[in-house]
Amino acid sequence: MKNIAGKTVYTVSEVNALARQTLENLSFWVEGEISSFKGLNNHYRYVYFDLKDPQTGYKLPCILEPDIYKSLDFELSQGSKVLALGSLTLWEKEAKFQMYLVKIEAFGEGFLLAELEQLKRRLARKGYFDSNIKKTLPSYPTSIAVITSTLSDAWQDFKKHTIDMFGVFKVALFDVVVQGEESAGQIIKAIKAADKMNFEAIVLIRGGGSIEDLASFNDEQLADAIFSAKTCIVVGVGHEKDVTIAQLVADVAASTPTDAAKIISADFIRLEEKLSETLIKIRWLVNNKINSYSQQLDLSFQKLYFFVESYREIPKLLNLLKKSLNGLKNTIISKYSQRLTIIKTNLINNWNLTYQQNVNILKGLKDKLSLLSPDNILKRGYSIVFSLEDTVIKDVSDVDIGSKLKVKLSRGKLLSKVLAKEL
Repeated sequence: MKNIAGKTVYTVSEVNALARQTLENLSFWVEGEISSFKGLNNHYRYVYFDLKDPQTGYKLPCILEPDIYKSLDFELSQGSKVLALGSLTLWEKEAKFQMYLVKIEAFGEGFLLAELEQLKRRLARKGYFDSNIKKTLPSYPTSIAVITSTLSDAWQDFKKHTIDMFGVFKVALFDVVVQGEESAGQIIKAIKAADKMNFEAIVLIRGGGSIEDLASFNDEQLADAIFSAKTCIVVGVGHEKDVTIAQLVADVAASTPTDAAKIISADFIRLEEKLSETLIKIRWLVNNKINSYSQQLDLSFQKLYFFVESYREIPKLLNLLKKSLNGLKNTIISKYSQRLTIIKTNLINNWNLTYQQNVNILKGLKDKLSLLSPDNILKRGYSIVFSLEDTVIKDVSDVDIGSKLKVKLSRGKLLSKVLAKEL
């Protein structure tokens, strides 16, 4: 601090130091939600995070001693609701305002429950829960959009009581995250997409959990999306004790995912029960008919037995007729066997005669061909004249005087020279 021209003047460092001293005299409990939490890091002196006011989104930077963080009997994580005791301080170098915490406790669900009750009252005033405006689930719905996580037990439970029981269901699964910051946005997007695809019903399901786990289903924008949808929406979230905003706004509220499946398949279950009752009645009627016909059959049997006794001689007559037929059969077979033997003999003789005739004809043709054979002609003293290029000479004009020629005889060949030509 200096005195300049009658003025008390402070340096920046002195101002920051005075601000720090003043702030450190302020100590109080703060309620808030953990934000920007990065966990324990050995490279830093403190554990750093913000306390966020869920209603306004305002943040209070905080620092916590690692030893205090390690001694906590609950998990400190992003989104945790806590009560924190500490005093305000200032990082003088950067003049950054922060709170130095000496104690931190789990806050519980009190704040969220109070916030949830406020939302319920607000939506009730807007008519979101009125039963007279809720859409009716169509009878025997088969085209269903299911919004949930593919990996969830809720999806398996729904399948077990719908698709696995009745083959008529055509279910389109919209896979979404059912917990966390992105969950509500994904569910809203899926509802809007499914609402445009002419499904008979949209089913929103997930398993149970804490109020923090079910936060997505207590989202006001999700309530708006359910209320505004044209398609009937069935919501089954958590266990029977869990009641979310989504269930209150839904056209049909189910207590669990399994209950939602049973609501969807209720008409088919009732139909199956009616069919079972009808089957029992049919069996009863059939049994009665069978008993009635059995009595008639007994009467017919007695009549038949009477006729059998009356015609006891018929088997003997049939036996005689059988013997007669066998004798006639043998006679006919013997007669036609003899005829077949004669025909066979005639065929063989005719074939042998025809064969011999054809052999004689072929022999005569062979002899004629042999007479015309070039070898036989040569043997009779004839010869064939070739040029040196092995071309057969047929005309004296084809050779010149002095040309050399080849002459083929019956035995051997000659090489000759043309001395003269005669026509």
